[in-house]
Amino acid sequence: MYCLLITMLFTLVAQAEVKLPKLVSSGMVLQRDQNIKIWGWAKPGEAIAVSFKHKIYKTKTQADGKWLLTIKPQQAGGPFKMLINNIELDDVWVGDVWLCSGQSNMEALMSRPNIKANYPDVIENSRNPMIRQFTVQRNMAFNPLEDVTTEKGWISANPETVLNFSAVAYFFAKDLYEKYKIPIGIIHSSVGGTPIQSWVDSESLTSFPDYRKVSDPLKDTAEVSRVLTDHHLKTIAWHKSAEEDDLGIRENWAKTPYAKDAQWKEMTGLDQFIKQFLGLKYGVMWFKTEVEIPASLAGKSANLILGTMSTLDETYINGQKVGGINSSYSDRDYVVNAGILKSGKNTITIRLMSNANGFSFHPKNIYQLKFKDDSIALNKPWQFRFGIQKTYLADGNGLSFRTPTAFYYSMIKPVANYNIKGFVWYQGESNVARAYEYQEIFTSLIKLWRKDWQQEKLPFLYVQLANYLPPNAKPEISNFALLREAQLKTLTVPNTAMVVIHDLGEKNNIHPANKRDVGKRLALAAQKLAYHENVVFSGPIYKSMKVVGDKVYVSFDHIGTGLKNLGNQLNQFSISADGKNFVPAQASIVSEQVVVWNPSIKNPQAVRYAWADDPEGANLYNQEGLPASGFKSN
Repeated sequence: MYCLLITMLFTLVAQAEVKLPKLVSSGMVLQRDQNIKIWGWAKPGEAIAVSFKHKIYKTKTQADGKWLLTIKPQQAGGPFKMLINNIELDDVWVGDVWLCSGQSNMEALMSRPNIKANYPDVIENSRNPMIRQFTVQRNMAFNPLEDVTTEKGWISANPETVLNFSAVAYFFAKDLYEKYKIPIGIIHSSVGGTPIQSWVDSESLTSFPDYRKVSDPLKDTAEVSRVLTDHHLKTIAWHKSAEEDDLGIRENWAKTPYAKDAQWKEMTGLDQFIKQFLGLKYGVMWFKTEVEIPASLAGKSANLILGTMSTLDETYINGQKVGGINSSYSDRDYVVNAGILKSGKNTITIRLMSNANGFSFHPKNIYQLKFKDDSIALNKPWQFRFGIQKTYLADGNGLSFRTPTAFYYSMIKPVANYNIKGFVWYQGESNVARAYEYQEIFTSLIKLWRKDWQQEKLPFLYVQLANYLPPNAKPEISNFALLREAQLKTLTVPNTAMVVIHDLGEKNNIHPANKRDVGKRLALAAQKLAYHENVVFSGPIYKSMKVVGDKVYVSFDHIGTGLKNLGNQLNQFSISADGKNFVPAQASIVSEQVVVWNPSIKNPQAVRYAWADDPEGANLYNQEGLPASGFKSN
């Protein structure tokens, strides 16, 4: 009888042309233990009926063509089917959903070479239909959009698909699944290089008139369209000229052998290019070197390993193209097919195009031809020469991924009807030069997003910036330390948790490969904040200081079962007599405090810890193995 009623009901409403948001689709994970919102669009006044787990929910489309209904809270489980008028969704699950957002370290996929190389076993064993990701494609807007764009919708993890998962989000979800054995859904909405002001609305930037001056005029959709069209035409013209007027294309430099030529400048290696070629230049530049191949390796297949370069390359060996990537993050590891390499001298040619980043090669790059059982270093001199020099391809009217509000209206606001367990945020690198702004904007972002989801205490987890750049032996002014301090102070916002990772970074890579421990620490924070487990989820956080004689006694929150020194002595503490000028200090753990002193400071006023871009050797932890956050006492 129930099936008959369902058939009759959906026959009556089958004519309604219903459109669903991208998130509401087959394979989706719905948030358990909360009212579930299902929404969409249809003709005004159309009857909408949703069938889910033997219950029917009905509503009508409003005059503006929108409709929304609520399904009562559900327990974790699945798979289920959902019928929305004549649209059938299958493989629907109920579990926990997390919105993961930020810039490139959240955006970094499991397929990124330095990450993929770290976790071959994890990738091989990633098949799990209970871990799913929905990727929001990057899209700018300056007024609220109704829906997001996506390429594939909800995707479950397996060795092939996991390569397109955010690495941080995947490890976070993996740990939560292993703990709770329920479906975990990730809504991944990140854009590399974005500052925090790109992820809030105009009203959140009231205290920052310079940002409002940029964002407010962009609410005029006609003006935005004009700017984007103008920039699009300029981009087409720039690239057309780069192809047609490049002397290297006209004279076919890809096929010319390496030879001494006064028109080509020479350097000892690509790693020396930045030192020799100072200043930002744009256009197309060509690079050549010569490699001697012994007869024993001639004709064999190999891999040409060149590391990362700025933007787009086209790479040739003896005139044959072996690869090309348009990315400044991806390692060049090109397959050289059998027959290309010959006995004797071989020429390698790189054509590098840059319209905005200048020309560069990462200092950690390795340059070599790698054979099955042998390798040849590319350590002979390289030549370089402009094919065409062009002007910087500026963003139209300053409109770019750095523009205030650019991604909030297009990649956050449109998904706010979709109930979630909480937020995960990893961003800040793009704000280090203006760290003094960060805490206020970050606080506004948390409040704004919670307001959008109509839950003012929704858990908000975030990652403090990793160590980066070469360490400095002396205490210093550090923009990274100032940004970390702003993140630390944001813990005053209720129901937030911060993950400290200044022990997981790489001094020469702002995109460190260790994403597993970042995800693990975030999952631990989630266990406390969102799942209310009795766990130690944070390393020591500065609480207060007390001066006794010539020593400073520092107290911490989150010491767990006690403080721990990973080493022979505590490092990275400094002390000051005036609160401004700091000198290195000795430190030791005494019971539940750290005592800090320097014999030259008789009346200490302030103390700092791990205050550097890369606080190398910082080794204060709690017994649970979580690192203490850097801090400045006043």
